[in-house]
Formats: sequence, C-alpha cells, structure tokens
Amino acid sequence: MKEYCIFVIYRGGTPYTVGSYNTFQLAQSALMNMISGFDQRGKIYYIDNDFFDNKYPLGLQSVYYQIQEREVTEWKKYSEDKCKILKFHK
Repeated sequence: MKEYCIFVIYRGGTPYTVGSYNTFQLAQSALMNMISGFDQRGKIYYIDNDFFDNKYPLGLQSVYYQIQEREVTEWKKYSEDKCKILKFHK
C-alpha cells in the first residue's frame, strides 16, 4: 500500500510535509487547491513532478512543491525482546 504527501519548501526555508493521502489523486487535488489563485495574485511556485507543466523556472524566490510517495506496511505487534536485541547489536 502506498501513501502520499506534499513536500513544501517556502522561499528556501525549512522543508516540511503537508497531509497524508491514500491515493495520488487525492494528493494532486490537494496540491491544486493549494496553488489555486496563485496566478491571479502573481505568486511564483514550482511543482517538481512530471505531471505538471511549470510556468516558472526552479530557483526563483518561490514556493517549491513536490508530491512524494512511500510504501506503507501493515502494523506489527510491538515486542520488548526485539528492542533489546536491537540495542545489544548497536
């Protein structure tokens, strides 16, 4: 199972992620909502994914966005014994 988030860097600041989405389509929709109105207000942004055709080049003082994905596994029972073994091997 995959999980998606929106990675953001605002004007070269500290990167952070927004949201946790079960499908790419939900993440893409959330991203499009985030940038809606940016063009009318003259805000510069860059989306670093191949599905998007950027109007502005990367590197301008802008907001950087990227949809990222990761594989999510099933939850597993916690075990103290497993923790002790890992600590012993360090």
